[in-house]
Amino acid sequence: MKENNIDCMKYRKSTHLAGVDVDMISAEKGKCILTIKDAYYNTGVDVSGNRTDGYFLEFMEAVKPMVVNSTNRKVIASIIKIKNKCSGAASRNIGNWKGLKLELIFDENVKMMGKLTGGIRVSPISPIPDVSDKNAKRCLNLCTSVEALTIAWKLLTDEEKALPSVVSLKDKLKKELK
Repeated sequence: MKENNIDCMKYRKSTHLAGVDVDMISAEKGKCILTIKDAYYNTGVDVSGNRTDGYFLEFMEAVKPMVVNSTNRKVIASIIKIKNKCSGAASRNIGNWKGLKLELIFDENVKMMGKLTGGIRVSPISPIPDVSDKNAKRCLNLCTSVEALTIAWKLLTDEEKALPSVVSLKDKLKKELK
């Protein structure tokens, strides 16, 4: 089958996800968001012709597995720590990474062996749907005393309490209700 007007890297030989793959997925879909199916350490893995020991991710989506470097492992662990409200040790346990949705980006500033090559980075912002501040603001605006504000604050979710707009409103009301 003859194809014109395609990315010249589409049919290259590679065994694992590379920066160019993430760039192509992002160009096609807007973002490269993948869900971890399995995370593991393995030795002697053929990564595009080289035997490699390392950490790997497999995804639920139909993409190649990914070699996970130390920078990306740290970002994933920090997302897990916040999302699962767990200890640092538990967040670094790759068995706890299954089911996590990640946004992968192509970063042209990534270096390999001292040379600028570009590569995959896990976005430090987890692609968890945005939390609306509407409910929290409505709840806080109903308060007529500092005591009521304290009670209302306890009823908000941790995600709502982390929103800058909600914190700002709470601080404003705290001053006004005194």
